Amino acid sequence: MHFLKKPSVEKLQNQLIHGRISRRNFVQATALAGLAPVASSMAPSAVRADASDLNYFTWSGYEVPELHQSYIDKYGGSPAWSVFASAEDGLQKIRAGFQTDLSHPCVDNVPKWQAAGVIQPLDPSRVTYWDDMFPALHDMTGAVVDNDLYMILTDFGLSSIIYRTDIYEGEETWNMLFDEEYAGRICARGTFVNLSIALKMLGYDVFEPTDEQLAEAGDLARKQRPLVRFYWESQTDMEQAIASGECVMGHAWNEALVNLTEQGVPVAFAAPKEGAFGWACGLVHMTGSEADGDMVYDFIDAWLAPESGKFLIEAYGYGHGNAKSFDLVDPATLTALGYDDPMALMSGTTFFVPASPESDAKQLQLWEDIQAGL
Repeated sequence: MHFLKKPSVEKLQNQLIHGRISRRNFVQATALAGLAPVASSMAPSAVRADASDLNYFTWSGYEVPELHQSYIDKYGGSPAWSVFASAEDGLQKIRAGFQTDLSHPCVDNVPKWQAAGVIQPLDPSRVTYWDDMFPALHDMTGAVVDNDLYMILTDFGLSSIIYRTDIYEGEETWNMLFDEEYAGRICARGTFVNLSIALKMLGYDVFEPTDEQLAEAGDLARKQRPLVRFYWESQTDMEQAIASGECVMGHAWNEALVNLTEQGVPVAFAAPKEGAFGWACGLVHMTGSEADGDMVYDFIDAWLAPESGKFLIEAYGYGHGNAKSFDLVDPATLTALGYDDPMALMSGTTFFVPASPESDAKQLQLWEDIQAGL
């Protein structure tokens, strides 16, 4: 039998200071634990505690202070934060009553969140770096619903192929993931993005294909299945397989290049001749948010600061919404990540944007059939 250990008041105060719980939760926790906060020990952190009046719901790894330093400088600490495993997971929690002020899903999720009534429109005139953002991010499909802006796009990245340069020396193409020469040494992602890849290879619309086009893509995905070493759920598993040589190539995000290069593994991030896929995520303001509006926009500004972007590009390999961030990064790093010409990347990349529920359902069902061997 296990018992929960009561937290000490010092531990709760430390969590409050560093933005891991709100002042409201601090009071509740100390009351439930039968603890009385010591007024004198809280006095020096009064300003910093205000920072946690803002609640931030995001992906793991995006809560780091380097991505909101100007917010810390102004309020003395980070916001209170929680993480979700996926945007779908986040939406389920919010619908179940989880309260937060800002969240960080991706743009293809926005219409669903808006339809659920959990987000409210944003005012771009209050975003300091709005004019420094890539114009393509101002009104990307999904961010604007019924002429209202619901997401400030803060980060983006590529979905392509990581491969061992000491083993593969051929053309960079999506066909790499279907090459019989490397049967048993290909790592594919375990989602119906494989159907999107097949549709792109066939020259079809990846979001709204006809039934005949989708069936053709399904046949191609079935032919790939025996070539795949494994379908990955965690990119870390794929990276380990590439590092060990178990896999020669795998579907990946930019971060894989950063991680494997740091390990000394000879890899490159492909620029497929058919064009790469891309994702874009950003900040949304939740309906029912109780945080002060200035704090909300100060946090958005902190995320969009060029210094935040420099960290995001160099540490994670992801692109940043502020075009001026790229001026702070070594050109060789940008070239390796495929960001040497961000404007061209924007126009030449197929970003994952909302598809119709009917199309999503058809692709999901087909992918489940393929995985089941049907």
